[in-house]
Order: sequence, then C-alpha cells, then structure tokens
Amino acid sequence: MPKLLFEIGCEELPAAACMEAGLQLPELSRAHLGASPEELFIGPRRLAFPVTVAEHTDDEWIKGPPEALREKAAPGFAKRYGVAVDDLTLRDGFLGLEVPGRPIAEVLPERLAEIVRGLQFGKSMTWGAGFRFARPVRWLCAVLDGEPISVALEGVPSGGLSYGHRTSHPGPVEIPSAEGYLEALRAAGVEPDRAVRYEQIVAGLDALGPWRDPSGKLDEVVYLVEAARVQEASFDERFLELPARVIVTTMQAHQRYFPLGGNRFAFVANGGDPAVVRAGNEFVLSGRLEDAEFTFRRDVEVGIEGLADRLGAITYIAGAGTYAEKTERLVSLVGELGGDADARRAATLAKADLASELVREFTELQGYIGAEYARRAGESESVAAAIEEQYFPDSAGGPLPRTPQGAALAAADKLDHLTTAFGLGTRPTGSRDPFGLRRAAIGLNRLAIDGNVPVQRASLGPAQEFVEERLEGLLNVPVEFVRAARASAVGGLGEVARLAQALHAAERGEAFGAVYEAYDRANRLVGKRDDAAEHLDESLFEHDTERELAAAIGKLELDPADFDSALANAATVAPVVARFFDDVMVIAEDDRVRGNRVRLLLDVRDELGRLGDFSQIPGS
Repeated sequence: MPKLLFEIGCEELPAAACMEAGLQLPELSRAHLGASPEELFIGPRRLAFPVTVAEHTDDEWIKGPPEALREKAAPGFAKRYGVAVDDLTLRDGFLGLEVPGRPIAEVLPERLAEIVRGLQFGKSMTWGAGFRFARPVRWLCAVLDGEPISVALEGVPSGGLSYGHRTSHPGPVEIPSAEGYLEALRAAGVEPDRAVRYEQIVAGLDALGPWRDPSGKLDEVVYLVEAARVQEASFDERFLELPARVIVTTMQAHQRYFPLGGNRFAFVANGGDPAVVRAGNEFVLSGRLEDAEFTFRRDVEVGIEGLADRLGAITYIAGAGTYAEKTERLVSLVGELGGDADARRAATLAKADLASELVREFTELQGYIGAEYARRAGESESVAAAIEEQYFPDSAGGPLPRTPQGAALAAADKLDHLTTAFGLGTRPTGSRDPFGLRRAAIGLNRLAIDGNVPVQRASLGPAQEFVEERLEGLLNVPVEFVRAARASAVGGLGEVARLAQALHAAERGEAFGAVYEAYDRANRLVGKRDDAAEHLDESLFEHDTERELAAAIGKLELDPADFDSALANAATVAPVVARFFDDVMVIAEDDRVRGNRVRLLLDVRDELGRLGDFSQIPGS
C-alpha cells in the first residue's frame, strides 16, 4: 500500500495552535484519507504526518430513481452520468450506477486541501489565500511513494519541497519520501519530532543543575523551537531582594525562562549566535525585573490598608457591586464559618492586592503578593498566611490551606462567589464556565470534607443543588449513596459526605437491611398518595399494632451525624413495621381511617428518611 507524507508549512505558530492541530489531525486524516497518521510531527513552522493509504478509493454506488419509474426517469439519470440505461443496476428497489474507485493519487489534491481547510483554531486569520488558519500557510509538501502531489489550494505552493530551519538552512529541502522525511529535515537543521525536542530540552536543563518550571512552560516551549538549544544566563543579584515568586513569575509569565536558583536561569533558543542570544535574553529579563521592582516598591509605599481603600472603585461582578462590598460579606461569612479574629482580619485585607499595580501585571500573584504586603505592614503571620491561602484549593487535586484561618477565608470566598453568581442567575452551561463556578464548588466541598470547615447547606442558597452535585464526583462511593445522603436531615456539607460514606459502609449489614426494608415498604405504598391526614389521630386506631408503631416512631430520635447509633435505633422499628403490614389494611374503606394510616406510614418514612432517602439506593 502506498505511503503518503503530508506537511503544512506555516509562519511561526503559537504553541496553543500546535496543540489544537495535534488533536484534530488524526480525525481529519481518517475522514479524508481513510487511515490514521502513523506519527505526528508538529512544530512552530510545520504540521506533518505520514500515513499509509489505500491504492484506490472505495467503489461507490450512486442511487438513482425507483425501479417503478424506470421508463420515465432512468434515461435521464443514465444520460446525466454518460452511461446506457442497461448499465444501471438495481439495489433495494432503486436503480443506480456502480462507480469504480479511483487511484488515490487522483483524489489526493482535493482531499489534502480539505484537511487544511478543516483545521479549526481558537484564534485564526485570513491573509488572502481564501481560507482561515492560525498563521499564514506558506507551503504544502505532499509526497506519495516518492511522487510529489499538487494540493488544490490556490495561492499556496505545493509539491515535494519543504523548508529547513529559518536561519541556519533557510532554503528549500526536497523530500524524497515519507521514510526520508525526518532525515532530510534533520540535515536542514530541523527536529520535526516533538518528543525528541522535549528530551533534548530536558537533557539540556538537567545538565545545568536543579531547575524549576512551576508554571508548566516546558509544554509550551517545546512547540516554539525547531532546533532546541538550552543556554544558561543570569541577572543582577540586586533583584534577589524581590519576593522569590515575583522573580519566578517575571521569568516565566512572559519569557518562558526556567529558574536555576539564585540569579541564574535557563532559556531555550531556536538558533542564532549563542553569545548574542544570551545577551539579548539577559537584557530583556533585566528590563522586566526593573519594572517589577519599581511596581513592587510603589505598592509597598501605598501599603495594604491603602490598597484596600481602593477596592470601592473595582467592580466584582456586574450587578454584584464592588470588591469593597464583597469584602464586607467575607468578614461576615468568615465569622459564620467559625473563623477567629485573625481570620476576620485577613478577610478585611484579602482582596487588597487586586488594587495593586503588580497584580494588574501578573494576575497569578493574587493572594501571594497580598500576603507579602501584609507581612511588610506588620500583620501577624496567621493573617498573612490566610491571605495567601484564600484561593486554595485552586483545582480538584490542589493543596488545601494549611491554617484554620486560611481554610475559613477560602471557604467564605468560594461560598460568596457561588451564591452571588447564582443569585444573579449565572450558572455554567455546557463547557462554558466563565466565572469558574465548578472549580469553586469543588473547592468548597473539599474544604468542608477535608478541611472540616462547617459549611451549612442552608447557606448555599440558590447554589445548593449545584454544589452538592459536585460531591458525586468527589466521593469514592456510588452516586446513589450521595443522593440518598443529600436528602437526609444533616445540615452541613461535610456531614453529607460523611453520611454517604457511612451508608455505603453499612449497606451489607443486618441493621441497614432492616431499615431499608421498612423505609421501602412504607414509601412504595404511600409515598405518592395525596390523601394523608394532616396530623396523626390516635383515636382512629383500630389495631394494637397501629398504636405500637406510632409509639415506636414517636420515641425515635435519629441523629444522622451519629450514624451507627441512629441506624441501630432505627432498626428497632423494623419488626414493628413488618407486623403493621401483616395486621393492618392500610387502604381502608373509611376515608378518615385510611388517611390516618397513610399519615402513620409517611411518618415512618420521614423519620427513617432522616438517615437518607433509601429509595435512591438500589435494593439490597
């Protein structure tokens, strides 16, 4: 079977565009070429892949008129395709034409063009070639078993030529075949294989000593170079007086440098004279650090209290007031969540750094730089730590706050964010979540479960269902037990999680089975009836078992927070429920008697239901 090499040559692509193309090319290849790429070679100036294709396209049957209309419609259909009526074949009651497959080389020009046009990017542009792309497409290289293919895209040269490294080998490179692609480009100063570039960069960084990449820039840098060369550089030691994260953020946010400790850093070059490239990168970083130093000192001069005074001019969410108003809510919520005086003080200053010049430049410093400003203003370490931890956890697996003050503040921040957004009618739709509400809900659950912050379900307001739904993906128990616990009488978010776990752990026990059966029988018989008496009337009892069951339910005091004890107590009612069903006809002819018995069984269901909605759990 023939082997094809296809390369889309571009102006330098952003790393995000390279990643987007890498996700789409396999499906586009399958759709238009009938096979998946054997490899992907993706870099800043080229998107390429080899693929083995069939020698011919599949035979095609073109459906024509129904056989019943042979005399009227068949001649016209046959004439349209240049065949005789006798050449038409019959299939499933319709006349049609069997068209044999074509040699793959004949269809590749248009099919390869469809692959190029089919790539979609988050940001794209036009430049006069008649289609959109992340950056201008400058050449197309297509070679089928050594034979060049012209691609049907006007304005873009195509054939068997690629191009080498922009500075070291700028001229055209003839690609002899798919098998010879890598060798030809490597000889022209280009490493097309992302995995090889990654290994080269890591090896170069390792050779310079311990290095860091806290912002994950390596995955981006590997798409920005075609000939990776790792170099060491340094900056003036006076900048080491800045907070460490300010230095690292300045290095990584814009320049994608890798800290090496002290005043040393590493960068990945894409060619050029090493000495000149090093000097240029040192010059750029020096300017960035000077700007950060100037901005940091200005913020310190204003002080964290002064920054907090500016929050009234910064809108929080449209329709939800300013950050000054949010701060007032945070102080109140922290108190409700059990925060001490230091936690409330931290809440007062938590959002102050949003008014700082440094955070306007580097948003990723939120919290961290506010804590630094608090320390320099003489605030206690517990206050500063809480300010730094207010956004924890910032992901499903992110770290929790280390201090109780930080945990209370972080929970208050997420709780306010959720209730405010949902109060405005804003909630995630599909994959869109511009306010990060899913992340906030997961974080709030984790703070309640693992951080022991007493988040009350009633405080969630319109966001309660949304927040509690996130528990289903956080807890290592079947979702049915989470849903059962959500319908219980527990008041805290963390208690819902612990009850779900307790229900699951007890499922195979004798007490659970007894309570489950009692709840299930009562609920199935009367759960959907609407003729229950408003209150139980003991004067309408006709059987001793009715009185016994009413007395047993009246004595129950089930605290789902003390699950083991509550389950054992609930199990004592199960035999009485069983005798009731043996002795009593619930659906009596007398309306009042029937309504009273329905009410009694609803009381049984509701009291046992304090431990959860057992109907959510599949029968045990």
